[in-house]
Amino acid sequence: MPAKSTINVGVGIGKNSGNTPFTLDKLKAYTFNSTPYTDTNNSDTITTSNFTTPYLYTTYSSKGTVPDHSFGFCDYHGSSPVRVTSLVGGTNANTVPAGQAGGDPSVAMAPFYFPMVYTSPITTSAHAPGAATGSKPIVGLFDWRPKDNDEALVAAESDDNGQTWYYMQTVLELYPDETNPTYSAGVSTTTGGTTSSPPNPGFTGCPGTTASADNTNSTSPSEYPSSVGFPNSGDDDGWGHAMVIQLPGAIPTEGSPSGGGTAGGQFLYLLDRNTNNASFNLNSATTPTTQAINDNAPLWVVDMTWASQKFPIGNYGDEASTDLKSIGTALNSAASGTKSPVRVLQTKGLFNPDGIMAVFPTPAATVGTAGTTVSVLYVQKILGGDNTGSTPYSVAEQCAGAPTGASVPGTTNHDISNVRLATTTDGINFTDKGIVSGLNDPKSVDYTQTRWVSPRGTLIDINGDQSRWGLYFSGGNCLDGDSDAFHFIGYAESTDMMNWTVYNGVNNPIASINTETVYNDNNASTHTGSQITIPATAPIVPTQAWFAQRLYAPTAVQVDSTHLNLTFAGYGAQKPAGDLLNYRTIGNVKLTVSKSLPAGTPNNSNMH
Repeated sequence: MPAKSTINVGVGIGKNSGNTPFTLDKLKAYTFNSTPYTDTNNSDTITTSNFTTPYLYTTYSSKGTVPDHSFGFCDYHGSSPVRVTSLVGGTNANTVPAGQAGGDPSVAMAPFYFPMVYTSPITTSAHAPGAATGSKPIVGLFDWRPKDNDEALVAAESDDNGQTWYYMQTVLELYPDETNPTYSAGVSTTTGGTTSSPPNPGFTGCPGTTASADNTNSTSPSEYPSSVGFPNSGDDDGWGHAMVIQLPGAIPTEGSPSGGGTAGGQFLYLLDRNTNNASFNLNSATTPTTQAINDNAPLWVVDMTWASQKFPIGNYGDEASTDLKSIGTALNSAASGTKSPVRVLQTKGLFNPDGIMAVFPTPAATVGTAGTTVSVLYVQKILGGDNTGSTPYSVAEQCAGAPTGASVPGTTNHDISNVRLATTTDGINFTDKGIVSGLNDPKSVDYTQTRWVSPRGTLIDINGDQSRWGLYFSGGNCLDGDSDAFHFIGYAESTDMMNWTVYNGVNNPIASINTETVYNDNNASTHTGSQITIPATAPIVPTQAWFAQRLYAPTAVQVDSTHLNLTFAGYGAQKPAGDLLNYRTIGNVKLTVSKSLPAGTPNNSNMH
């Protein structure tokens, strides 16, 4: 049966790595005290519906009944907000397994989503308490995204194939807490050739005010110093959809530069969610770069210099270093002593990339040869493309609005989603090979078909010789009113990387959101014909409440030759505003495959 994955709440595995960031259980257990009111809310469901002014502290005169989503993340009872998730103390991980007496608390992984799990030739030894001696862990990258507050990339270690995780590091945070020593120590930025250090040591990373009644909490540039943040970013619009790829060539030595695109380098790829203009000094340039950030922009690429056993994204040669702690410090990184700046680059040649979906592992015969071509699947997303710009579809090919019986009746979406194949030899410059066929039809309005695919999947080299590929993926259609492709997890196969046959789709899925009974006529209100049930066949993995509304980003590791552990993300609420305790949750399920798999399959990041 599928189950929520857990993470320890405590200090990270590596020295001075900080502590596990805010988790949703803190919101549930938080006591809201403020004169003249005293409130404790420990209900299982926190909903913003049915209230004109839902929040407890919007105003005293029109007090609502639910906590603001910033509470628990930040404390607004004083004259200025205080970050609740400051450093808890200590320099090393607890030696007692999480959840046991004397160990760290063990909680559900929320608000985390869009997982990426892989084995690394650098993180070769288990460090988590209770791990078996000599066991090799998997590394997990998770998009930590508390609604309307912040976003960052969190790395964690698992020694049981993704069921339990131990915190390792937080990097590329949108709004870091500079009162936390792991963020403020030694922070310096360069803007227009002028270096300042630290720019604003007292900033907490908290939104300036609590949210409004419509559950929006936009962050203005003045709420975060532009010298270290990403100016004009939205409230939780940081960098996400993380993917790690190792290029062919010699394996980099632990604690040494990966080579910056040369042999054996590891690169981290990320989507930028910011939809505003941003100015930054990329790689210490004296002239700022101004760029409009949206899905038309390239992916950010971080050279994973100084990746090490306990810091898989990189500790930059100094465990207390802050170079990678925030988006701002990474973009404005400068040389210091013997250290070169963090190298932040951008992809070239990918069309409207929403993220790299999966990488085809390089054959063993050539994986040690630098410059060997690497092939990837990536998702192209054209925002609003089916009814605007140069790519409009006919009205009959556009979603008319989710029907009665769907999770969000009446809603629609006009994004275009294509899965494309591309190749690269250096990890930066890509050659697009075109749209693959068979995985989705971006013009389909049929509720039994797949219109959108998410940019996360797992490739399986079924025979171990690149002759046949399997792909776990997630998809969706007009029923969802959203292009994030979260309706089901499916499976497809291909012999040439370009042409795919789906064996588990929306109607016979591996896993699915709640069953929906609807008229299949692409009409939100006026219907003809008979109703159908989606999925028509019960999913292989029984639907659970915590992923009953959204389900996506499948990423798998091998347990043995006939079993895979699949890690994925789920929502119990279609939108976080519907239940602030029940969104962006990481889960895991063990799958039995029908054919014995070669050792080392899957290889999600081309590690060697």
